[in-house]
Amino acid sequence: MRAARILIASLATAAVLATLSVVALAAPNAVGLAASPRSGAAQAEYCPAGEKAARQAATKRYTRQMAAARKTYFRTHSSTKLRKAFVKKQQAQLKTLQRAVAACS
Repeated sequence: MRAARILIASLATAAVLATLSVVALAAPNAVGLAASPRSGAAQAEYCPAGEKAARQAATKRYTRQMAAARKTYFRTHSSTKLRKAFVKKQQAQLKTLQRAVAACS
């Protein structure tokens, strides 16, 4: 009885490994891409009418005000460390807005 269970488990393992081998040989990138969080369906986002235009407008508005905000911040903060942090936050916000526009399909 125990030998039969071991045999069944071994055959099941062999079947799974054979299936994975066939998939890996047929489409080498398919296994990694299917599990990737950046695969197509994970990044796709439905946007109602006008949403993409609104996101583009928000990105444009933010880009236009960045220089003025930086100038104002730099006028009141002389610390190099604080200035670098401010610019880094600005760039991160801009990148987030740009990703939102790109994700809108």
